[in-house]
Amino acid sequence: MSSQLSPQLLDALREQVGPYLEVLTDPHHPRFQEYAKRWSDLDRKTPGAIILPETEEQIQTTVQWAVKSSIPFVAKSGGHSNWSTIGPDGAIIDLSKYTGIDVQEQAKTARLRGSILTKDVAVRLAEMGYFTALGNGNKVGAIPYFLNGGASITTSLTGYGSDQIVAARMIDAKGDVIEVTEDANPELLYALRGAGQFFGLVSQLTVRIWPLSDLGNDQGSLWAGRFVFPLSMASKVADVMQVIVNDGSRATAGLIMSICPSPARKPALVVAARFAGNPDDAKLAFESLYALGPLMADGGAVPIQNVSDGREPLEAKGGFKTFGTVGLRRFDQGRFLKTIDVWQRLMAECPDAVNTTFNFQWDSRPPRQPDYDSANCLHDIRFWQNNIIWYTEAGSTQRVAELNAECIALARGPDESEFVDFQNATRSDPIERRFRGEGKLEKLRALKRKWDATGVFTRQFLD
Repeated sequence: MSSQLSPQLLDALREQVGPYLEVLTDPHHPRFQEYAKRWSDLDRKTPGAIILPETEEQIQTTVQWAVKSSIPFVAKSGGHSNWSTIGPDGAIIDLSKYTGIDVQEQAKTARLRGSILTKDVAVRLAEMGYFTALGNGNKVGAIPYFLNGGASITTSLTGYGSDQIVAARMIDAKGDVIEVTEDANPELLYALRGAGQFFGLVSQLTVRIWPLSDLGNDQGSLWAGRFVFPLSMASKVADVMQVIVNDGSRATAGLIMSICPSPARKPALVVAARFAGNPDDAKLAFESLYALGPLMADGGAVPIQNVSDGREPLEAKGGFKTFGTVGLRRFDQGRFLKTIDVWQRLMAECPDAVNTTFNFQWDSRPPRQPDYDSANCLHDIRFWQNNIIWYTEAGSTQRVAELNAECIALARGPDESEFVDFQNATRSDPIERRFRGEGKLEKLRALKRKWDATGVFTRQFLD
């Protein structure tokens, strides 16, 4: 342990919080190792301490202690962030023991607490006849998902995840608990809706919920299916998909994936498709894909809370993983086919990256537009290049990163106005690519100076 994060300082924290606060400091202890696990081992560090508060009051006291003691810290929810890691001079405030959801049916909202995962939110809401905007990952922390934008499987119906935010309770850089609503601190609500992780530790978040009937059927389901093609048919598939992704008369969405699917592990092009509405109409919506004669095609109605269950192997912790994600204004077939070529080179040069998939993601209908402004600048985006990088050998890191960057550059194209970077995938390129819109970045910088001038919650918007 570093001299900065001393045993004496940790003893002082225990005295302030109480004897039942669990603080893990021995990196060789199995419990420390379990809580230190992350979705990705890429750039993962070993912290000086892992602190596990059980209540909002304990979280607040821990933040106050860290700020007063000049101890750097990061908060951890689901453990899927590449940034929720810190070295021996700092601590992880792990919210695993503080979790929950309360549904307010009359207000059509749900209050989320701490580390609750997206799957738990989806299941609880479905039990009560509701859903909300959630992404493709079951084990992702729900609150951080909402705060930083949140591309959803229902974006055209609900808008983005951050569009659902109604209110919050946030522990600020002084350790104070701040109520954030339209009436109390509305300027901070603006920031939380799309850039919330950079302004404080959000302990509770109230989000809008929607009746399952809004999915267009009585079962509360989406149609989900797969069409598997050999890579040699990529050009023909791209021709068909050009029509499907731009046909707003049908609510289709999904991914066109360069992938080596199990069990054969042979390179293939897979269209993982979804359809909102009457599941019986899905076959008509994807008629042109069936007509191509895929190697395999399946599909059927799936309860919305189970739509992402097939992705759970990807969510296992460990291995070198990251995302390469950029929002696009259109589907460019030529650039898409070139990204497949880059993926094939990756498979040839780095066979340990066999789990990596380069994806083009679409929603045939534009996002639902909120009736307020916010930090989120994704409302004109319904297409994405969404690469999921996963390799097992540390020696592959540089080459994998180079080929991912080449793919993303191809997807972006030369026109800066044609794309937007997604901040939960990249924070190294110019920040202007993540927060577009007249005056938006200037407003966020001013709010950062007001609420976190010293960069307790990262230096984003300060540097």
